[in-house]
Amino acid sequence: MNSYSVSSQLHTSSHTDASAIPPAFRQPVAPHSHHEEGETVASQPFDELARVFNTALVSTRDQSHRDWMAEIQRLMETPAFRSLLSSIRHLARSQGITEVAAAEEMIRTIRSLDHLWRDYVFQEGLDRLRSSG
Repeated sequence: MNSYSVSSQLHTSSHTDASAIPPAFRQPVAPHSHHEEGETVASQPFDELARVFNTALVSTRDQSHRDWMAEIQRLMETPAFRSLLSSIRHLARSQGITEVAAAEEMIRTIRSLDHLWRDYVFQEGLDRLRSSG
């Protein structure tokens, strides 16, 4: 299983407990062997440590129970959301398309902008790290 498929499985899971982790990533790790200087090194392959890390990453997520519907309702009552709805209606009328098509177009545009900016800022940070080292 490649890292992309594991990542997508973890992202699509709605659970935050260990049961959300693919079985291959829940296998136990063997005991550690000790070096002379007190350092420990896993006696199992590096893949085992990766499994432990992935299990810990998922199992330590914030497990508070959110009231999803209350959050959605609160957001839908904001002036910003009402402005989005007005913009969707305006786009639909001005372009002669359905409100559904207008909403989808606006959402695709906002998501594209969000992804582009996120990737740009991330790359800018990487470039700074590379140039400082």
